[in-house]
Amino acid sequence: MTADAVEEAALRIADAEGLEALSMRRLAGELGIGVMTLYGHVRTKDELIERITERAIAELTIPQKGSWDVRLEGLFTNLRALLLAHPAVLYADAARPLSGPGALRSADAALGMLAEAGLDGSQAVTGMSTLIAYTFGSAMFRLHQTVDGSAEYATHVRGADPGALPNVAAVRSHLLDRGSETEFAVGLRLILDGLARQAERGTT
Repeated sequence: MTADAVEEAALRIADAEGLEALSMRRLAGELGIGVMTLYGHVRTKDELIERITERAIAELTIPQKGSWDVRLEGLFTNLRALLLAHPAVLYADAARPLSGPGALRSADAALGMLAEAGLDGSQAVTGMSTLIAYTFGSAMFRLHQTVDGSAEYATHVRGADPGALPNVAAVRSHLLDRGSETEFAVGLRLILDGLARQAERGTT
């Protein structure tokens, strides 16, 4: 049994079923080993969660070419794809903000791009926080569309009474497309354009 095998199995369970389903007993059963043997590889569930989130975040590609906004756009597009592939990262961050080496490496890259745009320290941190919140929120909404709740949402939107909810009824087809990659790309560009304008105001 190797550390890689333990982390891969744990990440597979957490991605498919959530962190609540990830227990030392469940993981040991998945691996076909005793619980005490598993404790020889990982001491606590908290340590296990840290390790699998770091393992997942290590897959994040940080763009190296292009202007600051093109690289930032690529970074957060890649992050959304990562979150959809590994929902465990979303679940872990909701419980406790990620602060491992991989997460900090990504944050450092994003802050560098925002500084390159001309934003000061406070502005860069606010910009990064906005991008993270938008990306995590978009990924979470998309994931929820794969469960039963999405059918209920669609039923309610389609059945919106134009008399009581005229604005919802008028754009119901667009509301049913929420969570798409196209919507995410448009929203991400809106944020980046806003950050660019903020940087321009700061240099005039």
